[in-house]
Amino acid sequence: EMFDKMGSMSKAVDINRDIFTLFKSGNEEFSWESGFSHSEIYSLGPKSLGTVIKALIRSSKLWYSIFHSNNDNEEAKRRSLKCCMDALNIFDSSPAKRQLSDRRIIFPCYSLMNTIAKTRTYTPPNNMTKEEFESTLAENFVKETQYQQYHQCRALAFKADVMGRQGKYEEALSVIDEMNTIYDPELHSRAIIKEYTTDHCIIMTANSTIWLHHLGRCDEALRLSDEVVETSLPEIEETELVTKLNVLTPICRVMASQGQASTAKKALELFRNHVSDPAALAGNKAHPCLVMRLPIMIILKCRSLGSGEAYADFNADVAYMLNRKDPAVVELACLSHFDAAWSTICADAFLSLARITDSDSQEASKSELIKEGFKCLEVSINTLT
Repeated sequence: EMFDKMGSMSKAVDINRDIFTLFKSGNEEFSWESGFSHSEIYSLGPKSLGTVIKALIRSSKLWYSIFHSNNDNEEAKRRSLKCCMDALNIFDSSPAKRQLSDRRIIFPCYSLMNTIAKTRTYTPPNNMTKEEFESTLAENFVKETQYQQYHQCRALAFKADVMGRQGKYEEALSVIDEMNTIYDPELHSRAIIKEYTTDHCIIMTANSTIWLHHLGRCDEALRLSDEVVETSLPEIEETELVTKLNVLTPICRVMASQGQASTAKKALELFRNHVSDPAALAGNKAHPCLVMRLPIMIILKCRSLGSGEAYADFNADVAYMLNRKDPAVVELACLSHFDAAWSTICADAFLSLARITDSDSQEASKSELIKEGFKCLEVSINTLT
């Protein structure tokens, strides 16, 4: 962990591999590809099991970070998934887990596997479909966290997330309702962030506004949006801009989709004050994912225009959209966090700008914006099918 915090990820990976070698049979060295045999898993005592599980979770996170620093590193991509899968399998099959005094060691692994499942293609174990594997994973997480308040909240948020991704919106909303009988933002939010980095309960409640919108329950979606803004948003630290981005993106998308400039203006001010302006002020210190705010701001600015109102910074926003350079990872990362592919959001931004171009001097820009918007829609179709 010390080397990890110091930024020497490769050294931390080597240390974890040395830890695993301690639990191999005979003089055999640990291999990332082969992992542990059944006999080695069955020989682990409760303390050894805890050590191995924690080291596998650390290793998965390390390989995940290495992959995200270089998206062409297929080895890191493969190993981050395998370490996470191995941790789940070892925990599930080891007899020693019955003797563990604290089974919370596996909780971060469920959360990490959910992130991996949302952001990349993978082959589930035991010939399961993705839907079966993720549903089982969510059910196991809920079962393991019974009577452990904020962990149970996180597990229910995971379950709702899985159902939402499967298009089971009514069932997902029922899980959110169950979660909110336990979850208290003032009591639980900071504890969840400390344990899981992000408060997924607030995020999934915000995401559920999109599900309500899809179901045509727009009034409920707007009421829930107001509730999240009033009760949950104040619990997010000012520096937690990524969480605010995740929470406000679905809420502001719902508000901007109502066809009323006044509601869109409210969304624009929310997003500008809590995400866009603070991120611009942070400059290079802002998390890289906050670049996603720019097309969202463009959509909100377009939707909030009243009759006869001029769009501020039109040329600058058009130039940004036409000249942006998107890393490949952003397409699925956006889908993971916002339930919308990056290409879908960019297409919306392009076509929104095209709709408000009404002067002859802007005609060339309008044609280019429409062309790029349809290109993005083609990418979006490939991503979502």
